[in-house]
Amino acid sequence: MFTSEIIQLCRALARCGGLLALPRRTIVPLVSLLLAMPSAAPSDDFWKHKPSRQWSAREALKLVRRSPWAKLEIVVLGEKETEAAFSIPTGTKHCDPDAIDQNGNCMQKGRIEAPVDSSRQTDAAPLIKPWAGILVRWESATPVAQAFARLAELGERPAAAFQAPPPRLPADRYVVTAVLERPGGKGFDPFAVTPAGKPVLVAKLKTRRGIVVPLEVEFTGVGASSSVHYFFPRMMDAAPLLGPGRDWAEFTLLGAGFVVHCKFKLDPEFLGPIDSRENP
Repeated sequence: MFTSEIIQLCRALARCGGLLALPRRTIVPLVSLLLAMPSAAPSDDFWKHKPSRQWSAREALKLVRRSPWAKLEIVVLGEKETEAAFSIPTGTKHCDPDAIDQNGNCMQKGRIEAPVDSSRQTDAAPLIKPWAGILVRWESATPVAQAFARLAELGERPAAAFQAPPPRLPADRYVVTAVLERPGGKGFDPFAVTPAGKPVLVAKLKTRRGIVVPLEVEFTGVGASSSVHYFFPRMMDAAPLLGPGRDWAEFTLLGAGFVVHCKFKLDPEFLGPIDSRENP
């Protein structure tokens, strides 16, 4: 059975035009690889009927990693290809006339080109672009805050710290965290702050009332736990950004060579105001 991560990766690859052309011998190993990834299996929504003081460490971790407020988003990383992914000789039929040189060769970039060697024939599979897994979490949900508090009570502070909790939870902000959970390759550290400065990232939050940008941004953690926290306003034009009933919000994050889209379905029962104390 396909996990949510497999479905997301397939959709991402399809947007790049690479999935449909993959032969079965390539898809099968890919699926096998992703089946090893932890997934958000159907649950009984224990947080609805079980007091937080009774949650186990495993249940608390599930809330901050795979829950309605914590989702692993698969992103296909952009790259500049110097060669065509696969080969179909088409002459100049689909070439821009201005891109044909004096010898009759099509110089148009990004076009399907003639084979460069025997391993790139018409039946060869396209190269699979590198991908990464970015965890996006809606921090301003009562169960998420309770889960981090429960981990602290159970003496699991290192495990909680590894999940990149927000430094604070202001009552007048919606806080969204993004953390790299599955690196897409060597050197891909989208949220790491270096001596050269902070990463250049653009975030927005879309709701039925409109689009807002973060009022504050904070980077925390180092190495594998590097993360970014966005603080969005709860009000827009003097009206609540969400509610009063069930609502949704779509978070978008644009970085160097990648983009993340994450949509949350939000229940007002779990979106009560959270005080501005420091996160434990």
